[in-house]
Amino acid sequence: MPTARVNHNTHLQDVHRMLAVHSANMSKEIGQLSSGLRVERASDDPASLALADGIRSEVRAITEGTRNIQQTFSLLQVADGSLNEIAAMVNRMRTLAMQAGSSIFNDVDRQNINSEFEQLREEIDRIAGSTTYNGRQLLTGGNNSLGPGSTAADLASTTGLSDIRIDEAIPGTYTFIDEPGDGLLTIGNGVQTQTVSIGEDLQPDGSVGDTEFFRVIFDRLGVRVSLTGADVAGAPGVYIDGALDGQQLVVEEESGLTFQMGPSETSNDVSRVDIMDMRASGPILNLTDISIVTINDAHNALERLGNAIQSITT
Repeated sequence: MPTARVNHNTHLQDVHRMLAVHSANMSKEIGQLSSGLRVERASDDPASLALADGIRSEVRAITEGTRNIQQTFSLLQVADGSLNEIAAMVNRMRTLAMQAGSSIFNDVDRQNINSEFEQLREEIDRIAGSTTYNGRQLLTGGNNSLGPGSTAADLASTTGLSDIRIDEAIPGTYTFIDEPGDGLLTIGNGVQTQTVSIGEDLQPDGSVGDTEFFRVIFDRLGVRVSLTGADVAGAPGVYIDGALDGQQLVVEEESGLTFQMGPSETSNDVSRVDIMDMRASGPILNLTDISIVTINDAHNALERLGNAIQSITT
């Protein structure tokens, strides 16, 4: 009867085991060479991996902070360029006021000088209003935004309200009074109200013309809105007399421009900048109601212009 025999080679098994160990080590080392990392997984060195992850996180934060700083420089350069132009124009207005304050010029000369004076004032407002970075106005003191509860904006498809500008408005709730058929639009914040006549801009049925839109400016409250017709590109809806009655705009104050330069909320990593309203019609320069058509006007304008220059440089 044949007997079963078991053939084995202990030496060969040892060689196979060592080969598997060396193959695993070689795969690990090849992976490290490929990635450039000494520690690829937690099993390699748990303490070193935790340290490396922390360092990589810090590096990513620093990289993003550097990018934010570069963009901040770009924004401030845009604002600084416009401020330089505005400063030059205010200085030119001051020069014109000094000229007009002298008796060597007659009334016709002063009218001509005043014409340039007014054009410079309009150009200051234009530059301040058009200085933007990524769609945000920089020189209009625009630190306000619409908050929750702004039904006049939320329901724009039925109110026909668009292009809402509240940069100059003080924080608070503004409510519209819009009686159908009277051709008047009123807005108030509980302290002050202002009424604007809009009847001449409406169709007989009280609506805005299909391809028309017009802006309603509540200058005393710092609120500007546009009312649109049906076929105006980008219009959210159609305004009909009475549609805004009882609707509200909630104005919230923001904290200026914020620049995140690091991973924390401390002053070392966050910078906040408030850029004032640099329009000639704004409260800082305050150049709206001055002229140089007479010697007395020119003398009064010089003091206001001196204050405006001081505001720009400080």
